[in-house]
Amino acid sequence: MPVNQTEHRRATRAGATDGVRRRNLSTVLTLVHRHRALSRSELTRSTGLSRSTTKDLVEELVARGLVEESPATSAAQVGRPSPIVRPAHRVLAIAVTPEVDAVTVGLVAMGGTVIDVVRRPTERIPTAADTVAIAADAIADIRGKLTDEQQVTAVGVAVPGLVHGPESSVQLAPNLDWHDVEIGQMLSAATGLPVYAANDANAGAIAEHLFGNHHNADHMIYVNGGPSGIGAGFVVAGGLLEGVAGYAGELGHTYVGGREQCHCGSVGCLETEVRQAPLARLLAEIDSDAGTDPFAHTHAERDVLARQARSLAIALGNAINMLNPSLIVLGGFLRVFPAVAATVLHDELTRRSMGAPRNLVRAVPATLGADTLVIGAAELAFAPVLSDPGR
Repeated sequence: MPVNQTEHRRATRAGATDGVRRRNLSTVLTLVHRHRALSRSELTRSTGLSRSTTKDLVEELVARGLVEESPATSAAQVGRPSPIVRPAHRVLAIAVTPEVDAVTVGLVAMGGTVIDVVRRPTERIPTAADTVAIAADAIADIRGKLTDEQQVTAVGVAVPGLVHGPESSVQLAPNLDWHDVEIGQMLSAATGLPVYAANDANAGAIAEHLFGNHHNADHMIYVNGGPSGIGAGFVVAGGLLEGVAGYAGELGHTYVGGREQCHCGSVGCLETEVRQAPLARLLAEIDSDAGTDPFAHTHAERDVLARQARSLAIALGNAINMLNPSLIVLGGFLRVFPAVAATVLHDELTRRSMGAPRNLVRAVPATLGADTLVIGAAELAFAPVLSDPGR
């Protein structure tokens, strides 16, 4: 056999072996990242790999600073205790979320652990250039405080608008008045880091699906309400429904009635009818952990809740009929509705959706609180590391 053919076959076999190991490393790291803590024996059962292979893979991930091992704490375990594997806090991600009144920058470790969040208010709606300048300054401060062992792998940006995922560019963010903005390139040039951008509600959906305290969340609609409007992320069969260019999920710009002009150019959009300002006191009451007293609501507040619940139910009812989810998670200021207007929302959904799919769905508040978008944006930055830990 000619030498060149022999070498080619050896290279092919080596490449195949490397590919298998890369996939196995990715599988193990992803499991640890998403579960936050697993024993080595649980990893062996979940992956179907041998104990020796699992041990070898975990040791490589430890050496790369991606996970850490600690002794098992349970004294009741039969046989030799299996070490616990957790995400390490050496490889970190930066999250950036621009809004109409502020730019928020967060530092996140693997496992969705938020280490620090800095919210920098702005005196005007931040332009893309403003956002890059504010974020770059905050990121420089954050990196300056890291230890020698810690490193930032990438930046994830969650934008309230139409984001072309493959290019990390914003086609339109109506409330920010951004048009055709190459936010990924701009922020990467300013920081020297890879940047990955996505719609903010899609990022929130990822976070609540992976790390939220929800049962049966593989068919889920996450709806985010913030100062920059309303958006949604659709999780279908455990995966994010993005559309051909990443534009899916603009529930805030579906027609629900009304005559008010929206920033997007249309009339009667959901986000013109459902707004944060009239619900500010109720939202503050929820966030104070003092509980809510429905009998303490004023007549005006009850009227606003009922009116906004009707509009929200029109949009959600259409989504229920089309997607047949098992769960609707309401984030941002929309947490008010399941907390203090659950009956009103249920009654309106009964009028606005078909009985069979509606009876299978639960509407609940987001469980990650103010960290939802930060965790989701960081997940964009961690994706390349999770897919190829040896890179």
